[in-house]
Amino acid sequence: MHPGRGVSSILSRRWLDSDLKLIYLRQIIVAFSNGFASPFVSVFLVQLKASASSVGLLSSLTNLISNVFQPFWGAVSDFFGKRSSVVVLGGAGASVIWLLAIGTRTAQYLIELIALQAFLNSMVTPALSALVGELSPSMRRGRVAASINLFSSLGSLVATLISGYMMMKNTGSLTTMYAVPFALAGGFGLAGNLVMLKVKEHHYSSRRSINLGGLVQPLREDDRFRHFAVVSFWSMLIQSLPWGLFPFVMIDVVHADMFQVAVISAINGASIMVVQRTAGRLVDKYGRKPFVLAGKFGLSAFPLFYAFASSVTWLYLGNFESGIFNGLLMVAVFAYLVDVSPVEKRGSYFGVYNGLTGVAMGIGALVGGYLGDFMIGEFGLILGLRYALILIASARFVVNLQFLGIEESRPQA
Repeated sequence: MHPGRGVSSILSRRWLDSDLKLIYLRQIIVAFSNGFASPFVSVFLVQLKASASSVGLLSSLTNLISNVFQPFWGAVSDFFGKRSSVVVLGGAGASVIWLLAIGTRTAQYLIELIALQAFLNSMVTPALSALVGELSPSMRRGRVAASINLFSSLGSLVATLISGYMMMKNTGSLTTMYAVPFALAGGFGLAGNLVMLKVKEHHYSSRRSINLGGLVQPLREDDRFRHFAVVSFWSMLIQSLPWGLFPFVMIDVVHADMFQVAVISAINGASIMVVQRTAGRLVDKYGRKPFVLAGKFGLSAFPLFYAFASSVTWLYLGNFESGIFNGLLMVAVFAYLVDVSPVEKRGSYFGVYNGLTGVAMGIGALVGGYLGDFMIGEFGLILGLRYALILIASARFVVNLQFLGIEESRPQA
């Protein structure tokens, strides 16, 4: 679908029921909300004079916390069958965090707030993923995932550009610069999550007791899921290594201003948006595995754009490349997981998968931050970042070879 056709053309599709339309609307508004603030958090830390390990700690905590609790919340949503209620509670709470961040003056306070936000967001993902899986026709899941991600990217892109322009024009202190974007993020986020109050509960309740052993049961039930989850764990650990280093390249190496930071994020979001709809059709027609492989190997090269960046143009090119392969990967992975998970346990499957990859990202981002501190200390800022990013790109390629061994999935009702 061409983005210019707008939201109305998607929402008019007869195979979309009213609840799925509300989910589309929620995702658009919440993505617009987060676009005002999320792309700038790590940059804000660098501006607050945080170290590479502190920026890595932020990525580590947010990914670890937002994902490690997902098996529990997935089991809760499966047990009670209250998917939309869990989404509203966690999503609205996460939006309030942006309001509490207004006036932030220290890196430690910002890290603590974003960590709390990650906990609240951990409630949303498995319940929302399961709800989308339940409401979307089995042979159109790739296209549904693509459309949701497409409009989420569009909403985030517009808000990020607006926010970056406002901050570039603001000549006051850092806290003043971020006050309006944080306020807009909080307000729109609350509005978007309240839309979910109109979604009817479908009550796909498993009525299984919630216990620690049961939380990892999906790993024992399906060989394809277990293999895919384990391979994804190691891949995401390596993939997250450079996340604490990228903001230093933006701010301290190429000296990007706030609008250029916004453009970097917008280019990534726009390329995801452009490829998503086509990716959905291709994934539904040709299978999930080819596009998982394309996405993973394409992302292996991404750190090299930052390693050799001499101007912000390199970062524009890198984020365009990254967005293309991320768009393919997001659709393929979502469809793969829906295919291999039973409907009554789908929240648990998504929760376990996201929990494992969240642990991996938590470890990887923290290790990567300390790796950055070490390399910068040994070789200086520019060479230290370059050597670290080249090493990480090489490791990404090697680890992603594991995906050659995954099995293709088949759509199921």
